[in-house]
Amino acid sequence: MTDPDIVPGRLEAISDGIFAIVITIMVLELRPPAAPHWRALVAAWPDFLGYLVSFAFVATFWVNHRHVIRRLPVLHEGVVWMNIVLLFLISLIPVSTAYMGRSGLAPFTMALYAAVLAVCGGAFAILRGLIAAEIADPVRRRKFNGPAVQAIGALTLIILLAAICLSFVSPPVALALIVASSLLHIAPFTRKG
Repeated sequence: MTDPDIVPGRLEAISDGIFAIVITIMVLELRPPAAPHWRALVAAWPDFLGYLVSFAFVATFWVNHRHVIRRLPVLHEGVVWMNIVLLFLISLIPVSTAYMGRSGLAPFTMALYAAVLAVCGGAFAILRGLIAAEIADPVRRRKFNGPAVQAIGALTLIILLAAICLSFVSPPVALALIVASSLLHIAPFTRKG
């Protein structure tokens, strides 16, 4: 890409805006219970739990996204398009969250939710790989996207695939696996480089 207006900082800015919109849509999907008593609030726990887990996922994607974009020395069209694909997939998190929560954590909706998160993670891994290819120093590139970071990405994908399968057996266990997969990326280890 030769357009001087398209620089990594602009890509980061538009991405930040979309992350903020996704979080806003998720919170707007939360509906207060119609009945004015605590039982109605307790009955809405799947919606609130889904929001909490999704907020943590989107926040984790945002923190790690900022890290990888800031390592980008030059912006190429492949990175721009992969970033757009990633942002599109992340924009599906609010609808899958609402669907899962309103269904009371039904098996199919839990599997769909885990699948959306898995696809988002795969897109992020591809974006990270494209950015790593732009880092000239092999030591920095290995630290940024080396075997340890790739192993965490692979483990996350395995956990999310297990969550998809387990959704049909025990949606709460699947949700616990989803939470565990997110925790792998909160650690600063994944942001070295």
